[in-house]
Amino acid sequence: MAPSIRTFLVLILAIAIGIYKVYIHNAIVLITAIGRVIQPLEDFPEYRCRRIHHPLLESCEDLWLDSTNRKLYAACSTPAARMAWCPGGNALNLAALGEAEGVDHISVLDIDHPGPAGLYGVRALEFHGGERNNQRLYLHGFDVRPIDDGRRLRFWLINHRPPLDAVTGEQLLDASRVGANSTIEVYDLDLHPTGDSNKLEYVKTIMHDAIISPNNLVVVDDTTGGFLVTNDHSTKAGVFRDLNFLFGDGSISYCRTDTGECQFAMTENCYFPNGITRDPSSGHIYIAHTAKGIISVYRLTDSNQLVQVNEIPLSMNLDNLSIDTEGNVFAGGIPDGIQWLRAFHNPYGTSAPSTVFMVRKNTSDQNQSGEYNVIKLVEDGEAQVLPATTTAVHDVVSGQVFLGGLSSPFIGVCERAG
Repeated sequence: MAPSIRTFLVLILAIAIGIYKVYIHNAIVLITAIGRVIQPLEDFPEYRCRRIHHPLLESCEDLWLDSTNRKLYAACSTPAARMAWCPGGNALNLAALGEAEGVDHISVLDIDHPGPAGLYGVRALEFHGGERNNQRLYLHGFDVRPIDDGRRLRFWLINHRPPLDAVTGEQLLDASRVGANSTIEVYDLDLHPTGDSNKLEYVKTIMHDAIISPNNLVVVDDTTGGFLVTNDHSTKAGVFRDLNFLFGDGSISYCRTDTGECQFAMTENCYFPNGITRDPSSGHIYIAHTAKGIISVYRLTDSNQLVQVNEIPLSMNLDNLSIDTEGNVFAGGIPDGIQWLRAFHNPYGTSAPSTVFMVRKNTSDQNQSGEYNVIKLVEDGEAQVLPATTTAVHDVVSGQVFLGGLSSPFIGVCERAG
């Protein structure tokens, strides 16, 4: 072999080894359970956990807790619909979606009144008004804020609409080629005693080129309705879209509800950005980068750009984030990604281990140099009780932790023992 060819092959091999060590090896460690100790639920006697089965509580990908009015809201669907249509997971089978029963909905639970059946008075809100009236929604992540001095709740909902021909507005396009036509739908819920507290009234639809593959969002400006949305991919579709997360993919966009305008707040150092939440006391933004197993902490500049100020390694694939009234961040963890995928594709016959982390600042100050303490709150290594968790929210008053799962046919609740 000529020296030049040998040198070239050695160089290619060195590059391949470098790529494996930097990207592929880390991804394999995160996704699989190799070398990871996944504890059984019995190792966490501080909590008693149970499942809540109800048709309105299937495939609840995201949850939001109204600690003031003592209600839990959940963005739910059906496992069949999630398996067919989940753009973030490259499930773009519109034909199967048309056959899937059920319509995506927002369920509400009264968290202080479980009732004899332990169903918390579960019911679904009605969508009403505007151009979205009587049209099917395809829900994912969402956020809520009180408006009008608490008399109403405003919902910002990610809606993965199927792609339609721009001319006819009716003919479906090839979703595997063009992806979803995702938007942010804004609705209001009237909490006034004389209002209809079970009806969501349409406000507006926000669509923009910077809303590419939205996964979750958080409202950061109550005046303009400004919000940050995570794009888990940088493209809507593509042959290699599944592999992009190995090398860094996705972005964060900032949008205004009042104008409908959006801009990119961050495009670098994104690794399947997923869950996002905000600490009201410090203004810091927490974002889960699923493909890297970290939560990054940012501040938002006056020009609506994100600047990283800290990083919290959890060494596990993460999904949604939430924050309780004491400033503790809760993360849904996926300790065995392979088994989680099996459960996604066979939700009634297969379960997957789940983990819930609580991230707490070690110091009382809110400056950017404060260190964080990561606590494994509960873990169900044998998948006996908890859903294949994608989100967890904590109620400080009752001590309850509610858990949802993207394709799980139930939600979970963990209560403090004793």
